Amino acid sequence: MPTIPANNSEKHFKYLDSARGIAALMVFGSHFIARTFQEKMNVHYFFFVFNGNDAVSFFFVLSGFVLSYKYVILGAPLDIKKFYVSRVFRLFPAYFLIVLWSALYAYRNELSLQTFKDLFIFNKQEFWEEAFLLHFHNKFYYPGWTLTLEMIGSFLMPFYIALALKNRKLIPWFIVAMLIIGNNLCFSYLFLFGIIASCYYPEITDVSFRQTKWFKYRYPILIVSVFLFSIRQLDAVSPFGPSYKYLAGYLGIDFFTYSGFACFVFLVAILYSKRAQRFLENKVLVYLGKISYGVYLVHVVVINTVYLYAEKYLSGPHAAINFVLIAIIVVLAVVLVASVLHYCVELPFMRIGKRATNRMKPSLVVQRETD
Repeated sequence: MPTIPANNSEKHFKYLDSARGIAALMVFGSHFIARTFQEKMNVHYFFFVFNGNDAVSFFFVLSGFVLSYKYVILGAPLDIKKFYVSRVFRLFPAYFLIVLWSALYAYRNELSLQTFKDLFIFNKQEFWEEAFLLHFHNKFYYPGWTLTLEMIGSFLMPFYIALALKNRKLIPWFIVAMLIIGNNLCFSYLFLFGIIASCYYPEITDVSFRQTKWFKYRYPILIVSVFLFSIRQLDAVSPFGPSYKYLAGYLGIDFFTYSGFACFVFLVAILYSKRAQRFLENKVLVYLGKISYGVYLVHVVVINTVYLYAEKYLSGPHAAINFVLIAIIVVLAVVLVASVLHYCVELPFMRIGKRATNRMKPSLVVQRETD
């Protein structure tokens, strides 16, 4: 497998952070509009731009790339136990706080000692299953299903990385096999798209990549990928019909399959395009990328909280102006709360996780074979 120069060993992909931030903004925008205008037909056209559902695919594809790059390309040893501990400290604390906030928000009008007992002691609403990402319980925080899939993908990543280290050409075949099997566990095939980009990163970023047949047809491929990324919205505007749904179900293909492939193409395009990287390294976008996990986590509860007091202003002669003002307030509030979550929860727990893994003894280690 080709290697990359040593001076890239500590490389941080700021432009990929920004891309993740844009994806989080798409999810945020889609939920904000859907909060009030879900039943209006023309809202589907808005979702062609703020395609929140399929932006989730980009999160998983990007996670596959970022989590595997260090081990597949740089050849660092992957200690499986340390990897799991690190992922738990990275994802879980902030998520737990948001689920807690969402549960308290849901019972805001009936908070009492009995309510707390029912929620947290007797677990009548299955709060703890949701808080610990078990069995896709998402009553209080409905985007939590994506975090369950992220944790499943994180659990499987060492096995995927081992497969890539064995022979990177096995990864596409494994994607096909997972699509044939087809279940929520195998939804993690989206991570494999990112691992493919990681495996071929040296070729993608090499000057010789511009001489390949793929590069020659890059614009048609990008156009097709944009179409595939939006195919869910096309179905919403003009349903494909039962014949398509039967065939797609038979082949194990859903809309995430299309958007997963499209996001893989977008990722490859970003990795080879210096122009795209310069655009994404804009300071505002980089900061948005830095707090993107927080933006994804807090936007729903912030939207619901703001609408609780502001929705009454969305009718009457000044409804349009009020909507714009509410949108500005929501955006500012999301950025503020996400920033607080990033600096006060995410970063401290990431540091705690790092100290914990540094003290751990080596466990099962996966590493690239040396010649």
